[in-house]
Amino acid sequence: MQITRRSFVFASLTTPFAFSTVTHLHRSEPWKNEKFRIAKVGCGGMGGSDLSEVAKHKSVEIVSLCDIDRRPLDMLRLGGKGDDGKAIAPLFAGVAVFADWREMYAKMADKFDAVVVSTADHMHAPIAMEALNRGKHVYCQKPLAQGAYENRRLGEVAASKKSLVTQMGTQRIATKWRRYGQKLLRDGAIGPVKEVYAWTNRPAGWWPQGNPRPTGSDPTPDWLSWDLFLGVSQSRPFKNGYTPFDWRGTIDWGTGAFGDMGCHMLDVPFYELELGRPLTVYCNPVKPSTDQFPESESVVVTYGPTSKTSKSGLTLKWFDGGQFPDFKALGLPDGWEGGKQGEDVVKGDGGVILVGEKGIMWFPIEHAWARIFVDGKAVEMKPEDLGSSNHWHDWVDACIAGKKDACVSRFEKAALMCESLSIGAMSSLDPGKKLEYDEATCTFRNSPVASAMLKRTYRDGWKVANL
Repeated sequence: MQITRRSFVFASLTTPFAFSTVTHLHRSEPWKNEKFRIAKVGCGGMGGSDLSEVAKHKSVEIVSLCDIDRRPLDMLRLGGKGDDGKAIAPLFAGVAVFADWREMYAKMADKFDAVVVSTADHMHAPIAMEALNRGKHVYCQKPLAQGAYENRRLGEVAASKKSLVTQMGTQRIATKWRRYGQKLLRDGAIGPVKEVYAWTNRPAGWWPQGNPRPTGSDPTPDWLSWDLFLGVSQSRPFKNGYTPFDWRGTIDWGTGAFGDMGCHMLDVPFYELELGRPLTVYCNPVKPSTDQFPESESVVVTYGPTSKTSKSGLTLKWFDGGQFPDFKALGLPDGWEGGKQGEDVVKGDGGVILVGEKGIMWFPIEHAWARIFVDGKAVEMKPEDLGSSNHWHDWVDACIAGKKDACVSRFEKAALMCESLSIGAMSSLDPGKKLEYDEATCTFRNSPVASAMLKRTYRDGWKVANL
């Protein structure tokens, strides 16, 4: 059996237990078992990476696997062949497997302590919320949820569950590069911040956006549970390409480039500047579509002031799909990115520039140190290496130790940021119009069409308590 684009995941899983360097922590209540038992929902793609990482922790036991795609489940249970033709041994031969996470919860709830969720964006909220409802710790891939209301409720319910530990999957925040940038912001290196510019090259070359809804249907593959993939979203016929990857650009299931990559780029600035909820948002798209997010866009989001921003508040300017800020107009000198390697970092996955009252800070997504510029000149700095950690293991350790606040991307924090990202992403449904956000209702005051995706109506039979 061959599964394209998965070999790297299963190759990493072939030796999941040999490299853990995390010190064993003694189990505290409420667990009575020797191992920290995890149920995994979503096992292909990034889900396979998440599974690999948590399985490497010496205190973890994987007790259940769930996926709407039977192929990764078969590979994990039965083994098979990778893209290179080499045999891959079964890694979880005795583990229970399910297609429907609701069935897994019903049959296995007393057999696991925590859930790791790595599905399409539209299913994050119901799966994670039901885990919280059942008293389980949760690690959920970014973005935390698709809609503003879903994010709000996950944050509120997580805050009310005093014994449960949560983490959103933004592993880059645990790297030395982002920790250094975080320290610079925390220390006020550029003074109160008035503008933030963020950009990513996605979706260009990664997944399709800007296209109309496809017509007709294709035969549903025998390995796919299509109705379970649809989940809370409205019914539509299956088309080749929707899954396992291209759903990211479809409004029913994803959050586009803004929601997808914004989590990795804006988490530290959002947390350190203590931003609240947006006041307004304006989207200028290229090839807008009623079915997919735009092929490319620029978005302007405004925020009220905090103790870390200018007194007039803060403006966030977002660019994706090949658009970039005007770096020269911002006051950055020629060659500021540091040569070819730095240019690749700037024009690749993306980055952030923060404009403060005392200077400008370039904050790359990773693999490069933050830099500060004053009056168009680079400030000589010696980066402080604060070390990196394993984001997944940080969560496992916090669960075992009973330290709810130890996770840097816990739901209470991540939900507030992801509410903003949802607002920015869904503004493309009503482009060219300044939309006013009503935080009391999680909707836009002046856009019913965009509001429908901020606070969605679930398909019949998929309602989850607390959502």
